[in-house]
Amino acid sequence: MDRHVNFKNVSIREFRGVIAENVEALNRATGGIPTDRIRAHLCWGNYPGPHHHDVPLKDIIDIVLKVRAGAVSFEAANPRHEHEYHVFERVRPPEGMILIPGVISHTTNLVEHPELIAERIVRFAKIVGRENVIAGADCGFAASGIRFNDVHPSVVWLKFAAMAEGARLATRQLWGRA
Repeated sequence: MDRHVNFKNVSIREFRGVIAENVEALNRATGGIPTDRIRAHLCWGNYPGPHHHDVPLKDIIDIVLKVRAGAVSFEAANPRHEHEYHVFERVRPPEGMILIPGVISHTTNLVEHPELIAERIVRFAKIVGRENVIAGADCGFAASGIRFNDVHPSVVWLKFAAMAEGARLATRQLWGRA
């Protein structure tokens, strides 16, 4: 959730209340849809800023995991959140929920090395099970419909190619095949 911009003056307790209301509304709105058809994205705001007021994942994960979704995607490649995979050592997603950690960043033109991407995938797979992880991007690559893309499209495709190669490397490590 974009606390840095829209909720920067509220406490973590108050912000948890906002998130809980949002999850409750999403769950009501999607009540008739099978969860395996629903993906939710946990977002800290898709803007090239310092993100130093982002709420730590550990402070909201219990609420986030109550969303009626077959999978939850979230930022896990950017330096502000990459360490948060440790949260899943203490908190497990509900049975059947897939995690889609970002393994490539959406705010830098640097192309991640496939071996780093594989490490990021394997980290999560070792904690929550290899069948419960899908590699993803931190967020979308177009910050908004009215603003320019932060990452040039030619670089986005290079990042996706690196992610595919990283996923192949992780697959070999986790499953013994490519």
